[in-house]
Amino acid sequence: MDWFALKHALLSHLPVAAGLLLPWALLAAQRPGRGIRPWWTVARYLGWAGLFGTFCAFVSGLATARFLALIPPHRFLPVPPQGPGPESLLFRHALWGLGSLLVGIGATWAMNRPRKDHESLGFRALLLGLGWCAMLLVVGEGGYRLAHDSLRPPTPVAAALAPPVPKPALDSESTLPVRALDYASLEAIHPEPVKSPAHGGRWIRAWVSPEAAPAYRAGQPLPSGALVVLSSSEDRWGRPSAEPGPIHALELKASGPTLTFYWARVPMDRRPEFGGESRVYWRGQDPHLEACRTCHAEGMADPAQRSRWRAKRVVPDAAD
Repeated sequence: MDWFALKHALLSHLPVAAGLLLPWALLAAQRPGRGIRPWWTVARYLGWAGLFGTFCAFVSGLATARFLALIPPHRFLPVPPQGPGPESLLFRHALWGLGSLLVGIGATWAMNRPRKDHESLGFRALLLGLGWCAMLLVVGEGGYRLAHDSLRPPTPVAAALAPPVPKPALDSESTLPVRALDYASLEAIHPEPVKSPAHGGRWIRAWVSPEAAPAYRAGQPLPSGALVVLSSSEDRWGRPSAEPGPIHALELKASGPTLTFYWARVPMDRRPEFGGESRVYWRGQDPHLEACRTCHAEGMADPAQRSRWRAKRVVPDAAD
């Protein structure tokens, strides 16, 4: 039904075409005498085509209006408007469409009455047919104005009957810590990785939002809105390895610190520690972050506990 409703603009072209072509056949079919029968056939063919198109356009128009909530469920036609505007144009368009369907039935009946071979279609068929064609063109012009000339669409009736339902706010970090993953845009605190026993013995680097970097270096409380990210790598023989570790993030909000733990790909030998999961993403009030919340209850941990254990530099032998 939705497909049929969305094809109203396409289906409305057939009755408009019939309204443009049928008058010529009707006028030609008014001449009595021999050889007039072919004009009957043309007029009757255009009449049936126009009636079929009018019916399809009218039904699809009602379906479109209901699909767009322009007609209440308990009404057959749009609500009568209170003043000029698109609503008034829509109501007149629906009335003219219904009238053209009824007049079209009468005109098609008049054109298909039994006639002798030398008789014309008759004045009744001409009068009803021309009136029907005029109504079809009026309906088509109204539809064009609704589609192109209206500055604003008609107000949906359903919206006036029921209060709008507020849309839930989208969480851009529901599946991925987008801001934490962009840690390279923050200010680096460590020029090189340091080993952190508090973070699983991994090698870490701290990244802090620029407005909070001075407070972080001085060991002072971080301002609201500050973001601290720890990138890490696994230890290999006492040095940072090429295996990336998890990302730790701390954000200072008005309600307090918010923690995030994200490991995109947990190594096979470490997965038993995470319930066999290959990917870990904890944040907010996740129970897995309870130990982290203990250390960061006030935001930044005790500066005295910061690690300064850097990887031992290897000085090449001069003989080499």
